[in-house]
Amino acid sequence: MIKEDPYQIKFDKLGPWIIDLFLAIKKELRNEHLLKNPAFIQKYFSKRALDKLTIEEFSSAYLKEIAEGDEELGEKIAARWVLKNAELYQFFVSELSKINPQYDEIDCLPAEASAFLFNTSISRFGATATYIFCILNAVVFTEEQFHKLRDLALIEKSQAKPQEEKHAFESVESVKEHYEREMRKLTEKYEKRMQGIERKYVQDVDGLRKQIAQLHKRIGERPVGV
Repeated sequence: MIKEDPYQIKFDKLGPWIIDLFLAIKKELRNEHLLKNPAFIQKYFSKRALDKLTIEEFSSAYLKEIAEGDEELGEKIAARWVLKNAELYQFFVSELSKINPQYDEIDCLPAEASAFLFNTSISRFGATATYIFCILNAVVFTEEQFHKLRDLALIEKSQAKPQEEKHAFESVESVKEHYEREMRKLTEKYEKRMQGIERKYVQDVDGLRKQIAQLHKRIGERPVGV
């Protein structure tokens, strides 16, 4: 990884995906930052009900604050997004550590390792997530690779379609099976995330476990016949 750009520049580079980025972490930012910072609310939302904010208004306020030089806030936003994509984080940490255990000191990647990281990450996680991660964490891909990665991410964005899930349950048993299946998926997903969380993200693990516990509770309390 290389010396990092200021977060204003990073988020400028992520312009086409910035709304998606904030959508992914809006709930966490609202609970962990917004509601704990009345001065921020007064500065940007004094005349707006917080529960009525659009994602555009929400992200615009944060981007303005970062543009004024609040690097700590930029780091908080980046950390929350990485937590949501911890498998991707773990992949890069694992592979970069093979090159240099102090991976944050790497200023140039061997061509073979660079190509492996580039191709494997896109294959596993998609071009969009890979591009966002590499911008936020200043991964030392070549300029050519970054241009190609951005182009691939733009193609992904143009092809993306809203996904709607519709579930029709025929019986109480099918409801139970569905939620047990979803619970297993969540459990596996969060367990993988936990493996990829560095020390600065460990404090968030309890929040993930609470979500799983709440899912257990919701299933256990679901009345028969639903």
